[in-house]
Amino acid sequence: MITHIRGILKTVAEETLTLAVEPFEMEVLIPEHTRRQVQGKLGEPITLHTIFYIDGNAMTGRMVPRLVGFLSPIEREFFDTFCSVDGVGVRKALRAMVRPVRELARTIEDQDVKMLATYPGIGEAMAERIVAKLRRKVGKFALIVGPDAAHAGAGHAGSNGETEYAGPDVIRDTYAALLSVGHTESQARQAIDRVLTGKKKFKTVADMIEAIYQQSRE
Repeated sequence: MITHIRGILKTVAEETLTLAVEPFEMEVLIPEHTRRQVQGKLGEPITLHTIFYIDGNAMTGRMVPRLVGFLSPIEREFFDTFCSVDGVGVRKALRAMVRPVRELARTIEDQDVKMLATYPGIGEAMAERIVAKLRRKVGKFALIVGPDAAHAGAGHAGSNGETEYAGPDVIRDTYAALLSVGHTESQARQAIDRVLTGKKKFKTVADMIEAIYQQSRE
């Protein structure tokens, strides 16, 4: 399994790029949002977090190995989650990812079927299916920290004494999820502390992530 490659960016096409990884040149499928981010970096070294899959139909006898590349592990993880919906294959998911993962995840989290249906390759029926399957699974992606907020909130957050409203495993895993999408340790502690002060019980990480997301929207 190839999960990470680094090389010199040689070309950028509509759906692919090529990397010089000596002594090879490798073609990698990319989403539109990634294409826009890298198109000005020709000749520069870049790193991609990749998924390897076999494209084609065994019935026709034509099976082609492909790499799909992303600029961060969290984008790759979201793509994997997105592709878990029936009818959303690799190509459809790549076409749909024209905006940052955070925005797409927020559209799903907010159950905005009308907006989701406007993404390339996603009609209203598919948008409804995506929301039904993923609304409870994309909360942490909706909380991805943008570049302008990556270093915010450096203050210390103390314990609020309300941890009885969530099991230690839920708090630990929620904390890890927030770190994985770019929050600092302090930001993650503060977010968890804020939702615990509401004295609502959280049985799962998804419950707590959803509450944190809702607070971030207020």
